[in-house]
Amino acid sequence: MKPSISNSQLANMASPFPTKGPLYNLSGKYKDLSFNQVHENDEARIVILNEPSLPQWMGSIHPNGSLYEEPLDLSKAKEEHKLFRELLEKEGCTVFTVREILTGSYDQSKSEDIQHRVKLEDFAFNSMHYELDSQQNVQELSTEDKLLISDQYKKKCIECMSNEQLVEVILTRPTIRLRKSERDTELLSTEYSFKPLVNLIFQRDQQITTAAGIVLASLSSPIRAPEVQVMKLCFEILGLPIVGEIPEPGKLEGGDFYPVGRELCLIGVGLRSNFYSVQYMMDNDLFGTTRVAVVKDYFDQNQQRMHLDTVCNIIDERVMLILEDICGEDSPIRRLVDEYTRDDEGNYHLTRNDVEYSQYLKEEGFDLIYASNQNQKDYGCNGLNIGNGKFIVVDRATAKTIARSTKTNSQLLFVDFRTVTKMYGSVHCCSQVVSRFDRPRPNSSLQHSPSSDKLSPQIIGRRNSRDSSGSDENEDGSDKFLMISPTDFVKDRIGMNASLIRQQRQLILQDYSKLHKLLVDAGVRVHLFCHEPYHRTDKAVFVADWFSTHDRDEIKSTEKNTLVIYPLSNQSRRRERRADILKFGFLPKYTRVLDFTPCEQGKLEYKETTIQQFIIDNNLEISNNNLDESSSSSSSSSSSSSSSSSSPPSINEDNGYFIDFSEIVLDREHRLAYCSTKNDRQSKFIDLWASTLGYRVIKINSKEAANKFIFIGSKFALFCPNALSSIEQSKEVIQALQTTSAKKVIEITEEQMNNSCAKIIQVKGNQKTHLLMSDKVMNSFTSNQLTELRSYVDQLLHADMSNLENMGAHNDGMISMLGRLV
Repeated sequence: MKPSISNSQLANMASPFPTKGPLYNLSGKYKDLSFNQVHENDEARIVILNEPSLPQWMGSIHPNGSLYEEPLDLSKAKEEHKLFRELLEKEGCTVFTVREILTGSYDQSKSEDIQHRVKLEDFAFNSMHYELDSQQNVQELSTEDKLLISDQYKKKCIECMSNEQLVEVILTRPTIRLRKSERDTELLSTEYSFKPLVNLIFQRDQQITTAAGIVLASLSSPIRAPEVQVMKLCFEILGLPIVGEIPEPGKLEGGDFYPVGRELCLIGVGLRSNFYSVQYMMDNDLFGTTRVAVVKDYFDQNQQRMHLDTVCNIIDERVMLILEDICGEDSPIRRLVDEYTRDDEGNYHLTRNDVEYSQYLKEEGFDLIYASNQNQKDYGCNGLNIGNGKFIVVDRATAKTIARSTKTNSQLLFVDFRTVTKMYGSVHCCSQVVSRFDRPRPNSSLQHSPSSDKLSPQIIGRRNSRDSSGSDENEDGSDKFLMISPTDFVKDRIGMNASLIRQQRQLILQDYSKLHKLLVDAGVRVHLFCHEPYHRTDKAVFVADWFSTHDRDEIKSTEKNTLVIYPLSNQSRRRERRADILKFGFLPKYTRVLDFTPCEQGKLEYKETTIQQFIIDNNLEISNNNLDESSSSSSSSSSSSSSSSSSPPSINEDNGYFIDFSEIVLDREHRLAYCSTKNDRQSKFIDLWASTLGYRVIKINSKEAANKFIFIGSKFALFCPNALSSIEQSKEVIQALQTTSAKKVIEITEEQMNNSCAKIIQVKGNQKTHLLMSDKVMNSFTSNQLTELRSYVDQLLHADMSNLENMGAHNDGMISMLGRLV
């Protein structure tokens, strides 16, 4: 368990000022200097930049391949960057550039510093490579030739270079290919190639500076990844402590972070940063705040809006400049906020989820100034707050919008950055503020008491009104669902153009945004996750296949809410059982787990356990800190009980007992399950499942999953008799639906079944009953059928999901995309 961290302790968590080293003399310039950021509105003291130079010239040769937006004139970019630096220094900031830090030119004593020189030589040595030309046979090389491509020779070259030369090696990362020479020198260079750090000008991304200190990031683009180690070297030279580093597969870029005080910080996840990194930081206390607001970009993920700082900016203590297009529940590219709060033991727990971003900001006391789409494209949101009521802006139109607002009196400082922005970033992207003055703030509803970690009553009241799924009880009976946005649903296809892949991904996210809005507008509550490439779960959007939930009223044998986890035949789909979903999607409500995954190993048994223990037993936890162990009891239908292990045993595909929840259709009211069983092993499994949950089962012999030909609503059922080969069994199913389940049966044709007409879902929200389906499914019903369906529910909800359906979602249907949380 982690110890509790009080506000007074947090105040001392910031990177301490070095008692010796190159920055020691700054103690006379700044009072109470520390290396952290508590609030974006605090006075900026020390800023790190990287002026355009040779690597950016190399990048300008092919801008698109260098992640630049447009071709550019590097000389103009240099002049603009120079004026930006001069403005920062004029306003009292101390500015260091990467080149100055590496060469040591910012400090005369560095020219004679042996330790500095050794660090520089060692880094440059690993940045430079000698290789033989592909046409050169190594057997033809003499001993002297081999020496000339050896590390020994490279070291000799490195030792003769000036600091300035070494820095060029570090920033351009050269590789020299050589072959034997027929005359003159022994070897001849046949090719010089470079991997220049073309984006190092954007100093925001390689790290974030939080209330706890400097955290090294993990950049999503392969060509940018080496930048992090360069900045690590810079901090070592400056003597600045690094409080943490994001490990793979975490992705974190500094443009996604804003500090908002000791109590709160904002961190964006989506196109460039992922939740893995956020959870790692929470698990290791790297934010230094009581609350962490995770701003989820799960409907947009557009390069134009890649980071949080491209769509919003804190320009005053409680004033946010924000792109109007992302605001409101009606926005198709809206952002949603999950809020995590640290407890007395230092552990973060989800306390709110899926709050629309602009609404969340308003509830936190922010006044909003809206930027237009054109303002955003012109980098109006990517300004830099340097504190003391001053905000640097690069777009005059945005500056006028702010000036006309009555919500802030901040002084607007304009700098022409139109050439630099062609590299895809502005002044916020180009700067890393590693030290701000932690200005004392009076207690308010938005602040902590300095002596306590308890939240103010105002915030507690707001938060309780929209608590997370685990602990709230919904008074109006509205349904709640767990959903996975299809952020990694479109896979690269051989022959597909990259721009076409991006376009298709955008269209699919637009479809999903419509579905989400449809549900929210109907009063249905949704807890939204996403999936990342590293998850390797391209079908995760069909989240309802691997689990089911049951409340204490449904399963009479227990007083606990129950999560059931099913044995899946598809190994890639087993990876959908992720620690973050289990931990934050189901806890603390579901305290009992019926784990049927031993059936995947050929054992007809289950384990009664807890979510925490399931995560540990299956080695799912991503962080260095395991979840607290909870006791678990083990139950089994066989004579042998299942034993826990840190990793699952090898899989026996031939002898396993497999079933997806999609193959079971529940009549929860009458505790009756309709299940298609393809073989004897599935039949045995469903018997175990039914006896464990206290259900009766009607087994159906069909090659199709049950939810393809049966749907059960509160008053009616859909059924396709042609899905069964036996007329007698079809009659038995109809009889059961009519009598035992007490439903009016509406028969659908085989064509309608293949169009997923049974894969609809009934939901409750705003004290009304809705039937949810796609436009394609709705158009597959006859007018008489639609009239009859409308007679059983308050409203038919439908959305255009054609892009998702055309990419394969049609076969799985709407019902598989919504994991019901009872």
